[in-house]
Amino acid sequence: MASFLLKSEGETPFSTHPGLLKLHSASTASRLYDPSPAIQNHMKLIPHTFTALLLGTALAGAATTSVNTGSLGAAANGTNSDGVTLSANSPLAAPGDLSGSYGGGSTATPVNTTIPYNAAVNPSAASPFTIEFWVNPNQDTNNGWAPVFNRVSASPRSGWTFFQRGSAGGGWNLALYNGDGSSVGKQITGGGSAFAVGAWTHVAGVWDGADLSLYINGVNSGSASSGTGYNASTSAVLSVGSYANGDNSFLGGLVDETAFYGQALTAAQILGHYNAASSTTAGTYSGLVQADGALVYLQNLAPVPEPAATSLAALGLLAAANRRRRS
Repeated sequence: MASFLLKSEGETPFSTHPGLLKLHSASTASRLYDPSPAIQNHMKLIPHTFTALLLGTALAGAATTSVNTGSLGAAANGTNSDGVTLSANSPLAAPGDLSGSYGGGSTATPVNTTIPYNAAVNPSAASPFTIEFWVNPNQDTNNGWAPVFNRVSASPRSGWTFFQRGSAGGGWNLALYNGDGSSVGKQITGGGSAFAVGAWTHVAGVWDGADLSLYINGVNSGSASSGTGYNASTSAVLSVGSYANGDNSFLGGLVDETAFYGQALTAAQILGHYNAASSTTAGTYSGLVQADGALVYLQNLAPVPEPAATSLAALGLLAAANRRRRS
């Protein structure tokens, strides 16, 4: 999480506008508070890594939209339901990233992030594609939780979905449906030995038009060539955190960096994404995802508070520091 430390006059300013508190990331700056001229001369801003609670507001919290920075643009933005919150616990080492926190919910009120049906995210069975995400579960259970879902559940089923199987059930499962009742056309499970509660796991599923492969933490966990095929959905809503219709399978934990590609990523590309997460340079991971052609790449943006929401306590700290400096 990116945040900032206020310093009194004499420090090297990060902002070129003394007195204007700004939240800076690699490509954006959002105004938080513009103080009166009486204190502007004694306020400077330098980047620092510490909690944004100094400003009286956490960057993590509720948000209604997961922004798609993939090539489909706003048409594939994700809508967060009530109950989805943003967490500073992220798989990326670079500052400024927030993950989506899921859990609970019911059939009537699912806790998830949904993207309306888009044909580009449901290519024909002969067309390759890749689904990629990071997941951090809060329980080791084989209960069929669905971290990412894109299936028509009513018979005949079509589309695809991921399931949590836990360490005992083999880790993570990707199933493709063939339009024959509730039958699974192809599926693969892997990552059981790497399954860990409270830890981030990178998951990528690749369909090349014939075979299905699963990668866990950048490593190929196996391929499925047998089966009865795959039928693309013509109506499925892509959902993160649970089934789109809230029909159980509510993931408990965190999901981040969900991406969909209209091609089969190579093993080298997937390993490159996994390794890029450890970079402390902002934009390293997202730059790779976008350069590799993601159609959908959901990124969580922190809600920016209005000036009136700025903490009076933080301003009091500034005033006290200024008085001490003058005395």
